[in-house]
Amino acid sequence: MNIMENLQYAVVGKFSYGWPELDELRRTISKQCNIKGSCQIGLLRHRHVVIRFELFEDFVNIMSKPSYYITDNASFYYPMRPLIYDDKFRVDEETSQAMAWISFPDLWPTFFRREAIFSLASTVGKPIN
Repeated sequence: MNIMENLQYAVVGKFSYGWPELDELRRTISKQCNIKGSCQIGLLRHRHVVIRFELFEDFVNIMSKPSYYITDNASFYYPMRPLIYDDKFRVDEETSQAMAWISFPDLWPTFFRREAIFSLASTVGKPIN
């Protein structure tokens, strides 16, 4: 579903304490969050925006930090938490999903194949890269 709707690299930005104007957010978020490709930003619901990235690298980059502080033209700071968007996402519930980096120390060389590593990582959750 997400690939067909072009949402495979979508993130929900949650603003808990107010948020900048949507047009201003569209202008500033690329610079303030170090986004290399293009992104589309739209309002999802009160306090939530959907950010669709063109590049997988930008998706991983924004999900690698727990929060961002977006600054508007008046120098007000708005904390934004990036949340994983999928078909089970609900704006009225706190998400229990989080990014996790997994390492496999002493992994035998025979397991250094994408299929093997993804199989091992899938016991914890859905691997993204």
